[in-house]
Formats: sequence, structure tokens, C-alpha cells
Amino acid sequence: MWIARPAVDNDASALFALAQRASPHVHTLPRTREGIDDAISRSAEALARSVDMPGDERYQMVLERPDGTLAGAASISAAAGAAGAYFSYRNDVIHHVSRDLGITNNVHVLSLCSDLTAHSQLSGFLVETPEEDAWAGPLLSRSRLMLAAADRRRFADDFFVCLSGQTRADHSSPFWDAIGGKFFNMDYLSAERAVCGARNGTLFVELMPHYPVYVSLLPDDAQEVIGQLHPAAAYPFDILSAEGFEAERYVDIFDGGPILEAHASRLQTLATVCTLTVEPGAEDQPTETCLVASTGPLARFRCTVAHGAIELDRGRIALSAQTMESLRVSPGDAVIVAAA
Repeated sequence: MWIARPAVDNDASALFALAQRASPHVHTLPRTREGIDDAISRSAEALARSVDMPGDERYQMVLERPDGTLAGAASISAAAGAAGAYFSYRNDVIHHVSRDLGITNNVHVLSLCSDLTAHSQLSGFLVETPEEDAWAGPLLSRSRLMLAAADRRRFADDFFVCLSGQTRADHSSPFWDAIGGKFFNMDYLSAERAVCGARNGTLFVELMPHYPVYVSLLPDDAQEVIGQLHPAAAYPFDILSAEGFEAERYVDIFDGGPILEAHASRLQTLATVCTLTVEPGAEDQPTETCLVASTGPLARFRCTVAHGAIELDRGRIALSAQTMESLRVSPGDAVIVAAA
């Protein structure tokens, strides 16, 4: 069975190989072996820590094929900008009025803001061959929310994800060239590598323009890509949209890509999750497809897509022996279950 679980030290080589083959636009997945090792170590430390409220914890998940090889990776940060602030551009409208001339203009501007600070952030999503299994990508993406469901104290009530914006064929960004490039004095990909996909830290306050950016003054190609997806981001966008995320007011400060948001109550995984007790399944039982994850120490968290016979009135779910083995649970154990 396909399994999503926290990364462990033994995953480092395979995860590094995945990162080397990834699109240049997956900015929040480390590309160096040192970065991979640090992500795994930081995740393991966070999982072992006793947490009462979200902080600087970042959890690294991996997607494991039935044969045990890795097919993907994704992460979730408990509180974006926990060490300072998370910066984005907010779409705003400024009203310009001249009573003498009888002219009223509503002007579209981008305002640098830290509104998303302390929200939980999904990032670093990569599935190498999504065509292998229709559930592989959704399982990996939603496993982060199942992890949040397993211990809600660790995560915020609001979630967001920043998706890659449109770029040119040479991977340069019209949006970056029009704004950020003027202040950082480096090209788009170099800037992304320099900050490792981060959107926090004093350098953004120090270098980015503090005043609203008047969109009408930007070059046409920069205006056209505001809030637009890179083609490589279409797959995660579809998964996130089905989950309940929506593009609201914010775009990325580097490439102008859309930032999707949702309150926990709007997310299918968190809105439908419940805790049930495992019992052995019978071959003739009617089942339904659902996400199932183990409970207990988060370091041993495992999540899969399973066919289970759910009896909510009894607080039970009947699972096959294969599913129980994959999740490393036994009859009588508690699991969390969410609608597929």
C-alpha cells in the first residue's frame, strides 16, 4: 500500500535524489544534501518535542510506494514566520478622487504585508510520477492535514499554501524582474536559491519596497502573471482546491503566484476527521474509501488510503489485515479517519 509518513534519517539519500530531479519551481524543498539532512533532523526534533501551541516546528513528510521506495515529499510548518514574520503581497484597492475634476479612480495596488504570519503553511510538495496511482498525490498532500488532525495543538486554525507563479521558458519571472529584481540585484532563480523558498527574515523588510506597488505602472507581462499558476503547479492546485483551499487576496512576493488559504473548518480532511477503534474486517462487509492514519507518538505516524467498513454509532472501523499491517496498528487501536 502507499504510505505517507514523517521522513527518517534513512530517507536522506532517496529524498536528495528526488530533490535533484525536481522542477526548479519547487523552491521550498531543499536541494542540497545538507539541506535535506537538516529538514529531516528538524522534523524529527519537532515530532519528539512536547508542543502546546504552534511555533517554529516544521514537519517533513515522504510518500512511500508499496515496494518501499520513495515517490514524493511534502512539508508543513506549524506557524509561518514564527521567528519573525511571513511576507506576501496583498491585493488592495486605493480610491483616488478629485472633486474639482469629477474623477474617481479605483487603483489596484499590491501592499507588502505580514498577514499570513502564524498561519500553518503547506509547502515543498513533490510527487515524482503522479500517474502511478490516482491517490498518491492526494494522500501525500492530505497526510499533512491528517498529521495536524492527530494533534491540533501543534497547528493553527488557518492554513495557506503558496503555489509557483508563471515564468518564461528560461525560468525567469516577469513579476520578479519588474519588482524584486530591482532591489535584490539578482535573477529570480538565484534569489529563490539564496532564501531557500523562505518568505521571512529581515532582508525582505530591508530590501523590498515598503510602499504599495501600483499595478498599472508595472510592465504588461508582469501584470498578466499576477495570481497566475505555473503549469507545474496545476496538479497540486487541483488537489488543494478539492480539499477546500481558495485563492483570496494574497500573491507571492517573488513570482506573483497565487496563495491559497482556508480555515480548518473549510478543509475536507479536518472537517470530516474522527477517531475510531480498529477491528478486523470481513470479506463480505461493504466498505468505503477513506483516509486512515495511526495515532500515538507522531514519530510513528503513518497514513494511507484504505477501504474500511465504518460504523460511526459504534465508533468502529473494520480494516483489512494488509491495511493494519501497513499502518502498524492492531485490533483495538485508535485511528483517525477522514472522508476521501
